[in-house]
Amino acid sequence: MAAPDYRPGALPLGAQAMPTPIPTSAPTTIPPAVAQAAVRWLLDLEPGDSSSARRKRQQWQSWLDADPLHAQAWQRIAQVDGQLRGMPTAVAVQTLASPALSRRHAVRLAVMMGAGAGGLLALGNSPLGQQAWLSASADLSTATGEQQRTVLADGTRLLLNTATAVDLRYSSSERLIVLRAGEIQIESAADPSPDPVTGQPRPLRVRSSQGWARAIGTRFTVRQYADDTLVQVQEGQVELQLRHDMSQTLRLAAGQQGRIAAQQLLREAAAPAADLAWTQGMLVADDMRLGDFIVELARYRPGRLHCTPDAAALRVSGSYPLADTDKVLAALSRALPVRISSRTRWWVTVEKS
Repeated sequence: MAAPDYRPGALPLGAQAMPTPIPTSAPTTIPPAVAQAAVRWLLDLEPGDSSSARRKRQQWQSWLDADPLHAQAWQRIAQVDGQLRGMPTAVAVQTLASPALSRRHAVRLAVMMGAGAGGLLALGNSPLGQQAWLSASADLSTATGEQQRTVLADGTRLLLNTATAVDLRYSSSERLIVLRAGEIQIESAADPSPDPVTGQPRPLRVRSSQGWARAIGTRFTVRQYADDTLVQVQEGQVELQLRHDMSQTLRLAAGQQGRIAAQQLLREAAAPAADLAWTQGMLVADDMRLGDFIVELARYRPGRLHCTPDAAALRVSGSYPLADTDKVLAALSRALPVRISSRTRWWVTVEKS
C-alpha cells in the first residue's frame, strides 16, 4: 500500500483534488462560518473507500463547489495541513496514519509541537483565528449558531451553546470540565467510579478562566465572558471558588446566580427565566432594548451583525427561534420601524427606517 502523501499543501487523507481554481482577486479575510466549516472538513474527512468515507467526500465536494470563498478557505486549510505534514516523516506518519489517533488529536499534537498554530490563526483576523483554533483543538466544540447535547462517560448531561469549546479532564480523583469559551449547561450524575483511595465520589467541577464551579447534585449553566464567569443554578446547589484565591467560596442555591470575577465572588439577583431560553433553542425578549437584543442574537449568527445607535433604543418583546436568524431579522423588520441592510451574507446592519 502506498505511503500517505505528507507534502506541504497536500489535501487531507482520502480527499480528491480541488477542482475550483482560486481567483487571484479573492479577499484575504475568510468569513467565520466558512473558516469554521473548512476546519471541520479537515477534521472530518475519512480515508479509505468505505461508503461513509465516499459520502463525506461527496458532501465535501458539494460544499467546495458552492462558493469561491469555500475554495479559498480550503486552500488556507491545506496550507495548515501542509505545515502539520512538514513534521519529520516518522512523527507525521505516527500522528496522522495511526488508526488509534483521530485527526482532531493529530492537529492538537501538531500544535503542541509548534507546527500548526500559526496557520490556523492566519485564517483571518485574530478573533476568527482564535475561534477556529478552539473549534479544532477542543475535546467538544460548537460553531457559531450551533448547539450540541452530549452525555459524558459518567452520565453527566452537557449542553453546549453557540461558539463553545470545552475540554474534559476526568481522572481517578476528579471529574473536571474546562470551559475554554462560550456557555454550557450541566446536569450532573452520580459518580459511577468513586475515588479508589478514599472511596468517595469524585467531585464534578467546571473550570473557567476565573475560577471553579463545583456541582452538588445539580443542574446549572456557566458562561465565560471576557473578564468574568456567570453561573446560574436551576436545581441543587453549586459552590463557586476563585482560581487565584481558593479560600474564597460562595454557595448558590436553585434560582440563584453568581459571578466569578478576577478578585472576588459576587452574588447577584435571580436570573429571569428568559436567560435560560437558549437551552430550548429560543431567544426571549421582554421589553428589551433592540441594541441589546441584536448583541445577543449576533452570538448565533456568523459574521458581523450590527445595530445603529438610532435603532438601538427601540424596544422589542417576543420569543424567537435561534435556529434561523434570518427569520428573526425579518420578524423584527415587520414588528419595528427598522430595515435590514445586507452588504454581504456576513455583514448585516439593523437601522431605523
